[in-house]
Amino acid sequence: MQTIEKMEPLSAGRILDRSLKLYSRHWSLLLGISAVLTLPLAAAAIGIQYIMQAAVRLENIPIAGLAGLLYLLLICLQGFVIFPWAQGASTYAISECYLNREVSIGQAIGFGWSRLGTLFNVSVSVGLRLIIGLLLFIIPGIVWACSYAAAMPAVIIEGCKAKDGMRRSRELAKGRRWSVFAILITIWLLSLVVTASIYFAVDVTLGMNTTIGTMTNSIATNGVTIFLMPLGVIAATLLYYDFRIRKEGFDLELLQVAMHADSDRASAEQGTQIQQGEDF
Repeated sequence: MQTIEKMEPLSAGRILDRSLKLYSRHWSLLLGISAVLTLPLAAAAIGIQYIMQAAVRLENIPIAGLAGLLYLLLICLQGFVIFPWAQGASTYAISECYLNREVSIGQAIGFGWSRLGTLFNVSVSVGLRLIIGLLLFIIPGIVWACSYAAAMPAVIIEGCKAKDGMRRSRELAKGRRWSVFAILITIWLLSLVVTASIYFAVDVTLGMNTTIGTMTNSIATNGVTIFLMPLGVIAATLLYYDFRIRKEGFDLELLQVAMHADSDRASAEQGTQIQQGEDF
């Protein structure tokens, strides 16, 4: 692997452009991480959705209710555990690529696992803030989304706890929230256009009121999520780099020091967990 480009301040447009370049050069690694972690749960959710719809057609309310609860549980598990795990693993992989180091899907997933508790805390804390912010006439939610866009990269690269990672993201984003908003809205619009196109195509060809139409749309929508997730993670990681380059003179040498220190910390935590298991 080769380093993509030198670290330098980037505009929102250049961050998106570099994100696409990174994804195209390392698509098998990044898409592999996304697929390995999200596909099993996505497949289970689609299967439960099918059972729920079949139970509704047969007017079997208890089974439909149970399937609905299981589906909701899987969605929560996906949103607050699997997605943060995939984001953490992808952030680690992107940083290793920048340092011209070989990294496998398994290594990245393992590193994400070592930080899963902190990633979960960030996901829940940021998610609750976004929900509250959107209920408060939307604008506060958008501001918070921009403020905490770099929280996941901060947790992975700096090895800090959830509260400190969110604080770091908020401080680094000051004065750059418009750039963050431009990147977030572009990726969101891309996802919206693709999913809407799929919906209308399925509705025209199969009909969304049919079981096969609903299942096809669910499968395609999950596929879009798995495919586009790495792009959003890359953009968030590059935003974090850009913040620190502008405000702290961040460079590849500092990234190498940070990643090496966090790798040692993760190994020590895993070793402690294994030792505790043996003592038990």
